[in-house]
Amino acid sequence: MAAGPRPLRVSEPWALVGLIVVVVVLGVVKVVWPDSEPVAALTVPVMVAGWRLSRRSVLILGAVVAVVLLVELASSQFARSYVAAGVVVLTWLLALRFATMHENWGLGIRRGMGILFDLRDRVRSQGEPPDMAGGWTMARALRSAGDAAFRGDFTLAHRHAPLVQALLVDVSGHGVDVAARSVQVAGAFGGLIGVVEPERTLGACNAYVVRQEWDHDYATAVHAIVDEATGGLVVRCAGHPAPRIRRADGSWETLDAHGPVLGLTPTAVFSPTSTTLHEGDALVLVSDGCLDDASPDPWHPVTATVQRWLDAGSPAGTQELDVNTASGDDQTLLLVARTPRP
Repeated sequence: MAAGPRPLRVSEPWALVGLIVVVVVLGVVKVVWPDSEPVAALTVPVMVAGWRLSRRSVLILGAVVAVVLLVELASSQFARSYVAAGVVVLTWLLALRFATMHENWGLGIRRGMGILFDLRDRVRSQGEPPDMAGGWTMARALRSAGDAAFRGDFTLAHRHAPLVQALLVDVSGHGVDVAARSVQVAGAFGGLIGVVEPERTLGACNAYVVRQEWDHDYATAVHAIVDEATGGLVVRCAGHPAPRIRRADGSWETLDAHGPVLGLTPTAVFSPTSTTLHEGDALVLVSDGCLDDASPDPWHPVTATVQRWLDAGSPAGTQELDVNTASGDDQTLLLVARTPRP
């Protein structure tokens, strides 16, 4: 059954009446005192209508605005009045389009934006580093491309002592352009980590992306499993920059972890790379936005940031850091450190 027109909200008739009164008053003032205010002042109530009212109400207000404009143009001999009237009409068309869009969503614009930002906060919170056993710290740094509210990178973490899993995912694109896919993938992967066996997590993530049948989009990921009791570390990569370990003596070691991007083939194999984190060692996972390709050492911004982090005592939690301010991509850095005994 076809849905009928959406009924007016309880407060909307009063808002519509108020805007009609404003439009009529502006029209009367313009006729009585021609030089008092410009015709373009009508754009203000029209813009408010596009934000606040339904499509039906915007149409009603448009009819009133049209009458006011016709009266004004009939009594005006100035060409600029016709230009101003054109601006008002264009503004009304935009307001009508805006009202139609958020009516089709089934949500008011304020409620719709609230839901979007709630989704953003939920994705961010589910990747919040968990509290680890004594002698261990997990922390992350985030920065969105252009300081956008949404991002293509996200992290997930799960602790079931003594194992701790950390997953860093980079969905192709950045900022608001990738918001929908990033939220979708984060929700799906969040339901996998800690549910399937740790060694099967990346394979399950790949199976999910394959089912999406993306034409040109893709995702990369790096998955780390840390044993808090022994320091054992197992890493698997899916088209992602290989992790590095900052050893206690200050040296850096790049792990030989490689694999195809997620979604390329349902039979993809993600081979594990194993090593041990000793006291004073730190595992570093990054998205490619952190790496400076113009530098002889793309990791230099990361190593400098990690060193400052470790010098500060490896504070846990989430921080906003500019790992590589020259990058136009989203940046994510995840650190798992085993602190030395005093």
